[in-house]
Amino acid sequence: MKTRLLGGVVALVLAIVGAILLSSYVQAADNRAQAGMEPVEVLVVQQPITAGTTVDELKSMVKMQSFPKTAITDGAVTQLDDFKGRVAAVDLVPGEQLLAARLVDPKSLAAPNSVDVPKGLAEISLVLPLDRVLGGDLQAGDTVGVFISYNDGVAPGTKEVPATKLQFHKVLVTKVGTGDGDVDTTDSQENQSAKSSSSVLVTLAQSGTDATKTVHGIEFGHVYLSKENADTDTAPVDTLHKDQVLR
Repeated sequence: MKTRLLGGVVALVLAIVGAILLSSYVQAADNRAQAGMEPVEVLVVQQPITAGTTVDELKSMVKMQSFPKTAITDGAVTQLDDFKGRVAAVDLVPGEQLLAARLVDPKSLAAPNSVDVPKGLAEISLVLPLDRVLGGDLQAGDTVGVFISYNDGVAPGTKEVPATKLQFHKVLVTKVGTGDGDVDTTDSQENQSAKSSSSVLVTLAQSGTDATKTVHGIEFGHVYLSKENADTDTAPVDTLHKDQVLR
């Protein structure tokens, strides 16, 4: 009798303990669920945003919205003050949360082997044989001298004799490519020079007047480029004719 009574008491105690443990577990799970539902405000894209859009520009294109904590994407942006000077790295679509990883330094979006065009200048591209552009040994940011050479006289009514002149100094190269695609910077200069049938596409930044002269040289004569540096002599050079070469 005592044994059965003792067993009953133990069973009752175990039941009470089990109920307490179950209640604690349920309470903890409920707390966790409530914590996951805790609302958090993040910035959400409201209209299409193109890559390159600045943070200042996209301020009017995003809006704060509340989401359960469990629905927040890692890196979601809650304010834009920490991203001044950055731009959208990719196109963004309405409804997506704005992520920090998609706001980058604008320099990271620059095209490879290219530099910005100085204010007031325009770009002009020339396709030149390798032997007229240092075997292709040029890159964006270099400055070059532009030689223009004609087989005929340099002015109407003049005697038709060959003429050459170093017409421009310190012309900025903004882009470099090849006739077959972009320059392979991993290829050695020797290998690139060996491609005798290849040409180099060089883009220069010039004023309208200078660009017109360069185009004329390409259309009716020949153009050569020389790489210049900070110490290159930029004194004016007279037009040279054959009789002066052979003096």
